[in-house]
Amino acid sequence: MKLVKFFAVAVAAVAMFAACEPNNNQGNQGGGVITQETLKVYANVEATDWTTVGVWAWNDAEGANYTGGEWPGEQLTETEIVDGKTCYVWNAPKEIAGMEIGFIVNDFGTNGKQTVDLTLVVEDGAMIVLTSEGSDGKWLASVNGEETEEPEQKPEPVLVLGEHTWGLIGSFNEWSADVAMEIVDGWAVATITVDAGAEFKVRADGGWDNNYGFAATEEMPSIPVDGTQFPATYNVGNLKVDEAGTYEVSFTIEGENEYFKVLKK
Repeated sequence: MKLVKFFAVAVAAVAMFAACEPNNNQGNQGGGVITQETLKVYANVEATDWTTVGVWAWNDAEGANYTGGEWPGEQLTETEIVDGKTCYVWNAPKEIAGMEIGFIVNDFGTNGKQTVDLTLVVEDGAMIVLTSEGSDGKWLASVNGEETEEPEQKPEPVLVLGEHTWGLIGSFNEWSADVAMEIVDGWAVATITVDAGAEFKVRADGGWDNNYGFAATEEMPSIPVDGTQFPATYNVGNLKVDEAGTYEVSFTIEGENEYFKVLKK
């Protein structure tokens, strides 16, 4: 799991960078050498309902991860008011100055929410503003005033249930590991005990390339928990249960279609 329009962010970012002093009060010296120990990256998540915020930052070319290397990365607890808006602050290492890095803002495992993969070049700092949730459930954002585009969706593959391992992952285990599912009579089945409001998904082979959730419709606004079969959606939405309890979750593939059954014990 373990990979984005709302105020005048460009003006705010410029004003903010001009007003913010480096951490050691030395500033930038000649030749563009950045001497502060960290660079501030601001994340405005006011468009969401997130109660916790984390960041995941990496550089494929360098083979480096700057947020611990274990998803969901580094939790942000420091905030600052920028142009009247509360922003979370990531104190980025000075080594990334001028580098192009990959960047994700997430809800630190609370409900498995995150932005799309962002590209970030941090010079004196950066401002990220989450704007709207994309069709795949990942948030779009502006980066230093420039809007990201929704990524083109890859076609759904046709998988055979028995040719993959399957697991459940969700807020009940902080989106950090899979509960293995056993194949029983053509269904992948696992039982989990969760708190009220828990969200989760089924995924193949312990990765996010092939994951399945639930997309609410007017006809079916929430999932049934009486063992009724209902459609699964590829790479969109989470299953959510309103009540705490123990649930048997089943998943199957029939040709080009996928289905769930959820039974409250």
